[in-house]
Amino acid sequence: MENSELTKRIGKALKSGQSVLGVASFHEYKNALIEWVTLFVPKAEEGSPRAIIIASSDEEAREVREILAAGTRELDLTIDLITEKGKKLQQRNDLFDGTEIIVGTARRICEMYFQNGFNISKLRLFAILEMDVQMRLGLKGHLLRLAESLPKCKQLLLSKNGEETRILVYIDEVIPTIQVVE
Repeated sequence: MENSELTKRIGKALKSGQSVLGVASFHEYKNALIEWVTLFVPKAEEGSPRAIIIASSDEEAREVREILAAGTRELDLTIDLITEKGKKLQQRNDLFDGTEIIVGTARRICEMYFQNGFNISKLRLFAILEMDVQMRLGLKGHLLRLAESLPKCKQLLLSKNGEETRILVYIDEVIPTIQVVE
């Protein structure tokens, strides 16, 4: 299947109000993240985040942040990077100042959330990239804690292997009405 066809189908499912499990590799969808995020964060607005994107590594989070920063420059969105290797105090202060999009790793985002670093009441998109990798890294607990706190919002899970048992168990626990797009 062609990359653009897959990303269009995922975008269409998100627009229709569905939560989506997209079965694709990071390189297939990374450039489509701009389109998906701007669907839910169309303009700059002070305060709480409206999109949280959880990457499987610090390097992937940095790459996603760069892609989003370049693709949303004209919207003047604040995109904060929250990763393990960053300075906790600086990251928390950045979140207190207000942000539209948080990109980072599950462990650090969860830690910042529990320190009341940000409010997710306006959240419109919660995306987990490379879900299968994150499950293998033992991050299911962090992802579940965040997901349990979510307001009603679209959830986008992306995985190379949509049939992996851990992912299916996670989905049953958190989002039983998810649409699978392959």
